[in-house]
This record gives sequence, C-alpha cells and structure tokens, in this order.
Amino acid sequence: MSTHALMHRLQEQQAMLREAPICSPSGWNQAQVQRCAYSWMQLSAHWMAHGDEQRALQAWFQAGQHLPQQWNVQALQVLGLTDELALAQRSADMSARRAAQLKASFGHLRERNGPASVFRIDRALAGYLGQARVFSSHPSQQPKLLYVPGLSTAGFVDPQSIALARSLASAYALIREEFEAALQQGDAHEPFMGRLSPEVERRYVSGGAVASWDAIFFDRHGQRHNDVHRRYPNTSAVLDAADRCHIPMQSPETCFSILRPHTRIEPHYGVTNARLVVHLPLKVPPGCYLELVGLGRHAWREGEVFAFDDTFFHAAENPSDQVRGILLTDAWHPELSAVEREAFTDLITTLTTLESAPEWADDSSAERAATA
Repeated sequence: MSTHALMHRLQEQQAMLREAPICSPSGWNQAQVQRCAYSWMQLSAHWMAHGDEQRALQAWFQAGQHLPQQWNVQALQVLGLTDELALAQRSADMSARRAAQLKASFGHLRERNGPASVFRIDRALAGYLGQARVFSSHPSQQPKLLYVPGLSTAGFVDPQSIALARSLASAYALIREEFEAALQQGDAHEPFMGRLSPEVERRYVSGGAVASWDAIFFDRHGQRHNDVHRRYPNTSAVLDAADRCHIPMQSPETCFSILRPHTRIEPHYGVTNARLVVHLPLKVPPGCYLELVGLGRHAWREGEVFAFDDTFFHAAENPSDQVRGILLTDAWHPELSAVEREAFTDLITTLTTLESAPEWADDSSAERAATA
C-alpha cells in the first residue's frame, strides 16, 4: 500500500476517534483504536524502509499511544514479523534509535564545551530513558517529564534570584491597570486546562457551582497570541523584555490567571524543575493561597512577586466571593548555565517533535519512494 493510501486511511480512522468523548478512553471504540494503531505501525515500517527515520519514530510513538502495552498477533502480521521475539527486537531497536536522536540533539554542545557542561542534562535524559535512577530526594517533588539533578530548591524560591521576577515587580502598576480593564470589559478568556471532559476537569478544579480556573493567554505552549499582546501593550512590553523560559512548542506559558470565587485547584505536579513558575499577584481577595503539600502555604500579596518549583505537589484555592487574578509565566531555574539552557531546549524540542504526529503536508518524496 502506498504512503498516500496509508495516510488517507489513518486520517479517516483518526477522524472517527475525534468524534468520541474527549479524554475518555471508555467512550472509544477499541476496535477503531486498534486499527488506528496498526495504521501507524504500517507507516512506521514504511518510512523506516525508505530511510525516513524521524517519521518512522514519530509513527511508532503514535502507535504506542493508541495501543500501549497491547502488542498482539495482529501487530506481528501488520509488521510482517514472525514471532513475539521479533516484535520485542523491533521495539528495542526503535527505542534505541529514539534515545540516540535525543542524545544527539545537544551533542554539538557536548563537543564544543565538553561533557561537564551538559552533565546534568545528560543525567536528566538518562533518567527519562530509564537508563539511570535520577530522582529528587524530596518525596513531594515528582516531575511529570524530566528531573534535572543538582538544582537546589526547597519548593518555594526566592524571587530576588530571578531577573524576570524583578522586571515584573517594577511594572506592577501598569500590568494591574491592564488586568483590571480586562475584567471590567469582560475580555475573552478560556479554561486554563483547555477542553476536558467534566470527569477529567474535576481532577484539577473543584468548588462551588461557578468554580472555574480561566486564563487570558499571552503565550500558550510556547505559541505567542499576538492579539492578546496587542490588547495589553504595557504587559506585553514588559514580558518581551524579560528573561523568560523559551522552548519551542512548550514554553513560556504566560497568562492572566483568573481563579473564580470558591474555586480550588487540586494538587498536581509540573513537568520539569528546569523551569520555575513566577506569579505577579494583581487582585487577591482575603484567604487566597498556593500550597506546596507538606511544605506550607503562601498567601499571595498584591504586587509581591512569588516564585516556586511546580514539580512539587501543589494546589491553590480562592475561598472568597471575589475573583483572584495573577500574571503567571515561566522562568529558567537560575542555576542553569547558558549552555545547559540551550541543551535542555534542544532536547525538549527534539522530544516534542518525536512525540508529535508526522507532518502530512508534503509527502511527495516518500510517495515517490513508495511507488518507485
């Protein structure tokens, strides 16, 4: 089957899956999920046969996402393999190729500056790949993605150690004025967590009948929202001049974070300790706080910048009858060197690419290879 035919079939299967309830695997037709996974397997094998390792790895990852831990006889047939040992070998080969690409993503920095310059990033990757036991000694610190060893933190971070925090504090009056205008004008906002099913949303946000965690995003997953930056030019200028954490397709996450009355953000973990979360409190009714579970609570104070490592188990609450508002954004951990920042950025960019669906737009070269 040609690449074009495989892609067309897969797109049809994915369209059917998208009609199922969001984030609710119990609502999916498992037969459709399996067919989707097998199509990804076929594409992976096809692209590998034609020398396109990156697309092959992307497709293999997508197959695993649709069919985790459920390889079976049909999978063997799809891949043209004879037994489960051959399938295990194929899986091990793909894992090794993926690990090699991730390690190579910042190899130029290792060669230019020496192994010691990226040692902590190498260890973080080894932990992610399961090649070494790399973890925090603090039981409540559990990054969902990558733990960079050797970075000191007690959960709560001195904002004076972060240049970004000082920039925000000096512009408090200008930023608060724009935030107040946004509230008064009822400017468009969206759920901070995105579009989730009610059952999943309840894992993160709870409270009264009007409980809600909303946001006006300046940047979302590293993507700049130009319309919002234009709407709040003073805040935008401060953000653009500040030293924030920039990683393509991931960071910064910058917004006016709006916690509605009687809303609680349930305890959860962040993704990596390489970046810290910085808050500039803009409107804080009495009783509002952020809690690092087991470490203590911090009561926001308007105009006083606050920073913390969100890989510690943390929650927040607005028990009042008024809206709580802060400016939220990302900063690099101040102990990371410039080389480590660059290495981490290259690593996460490569990881994000490998975990993304392959681009469909221009597949002419693969199509020619398939029909040659």
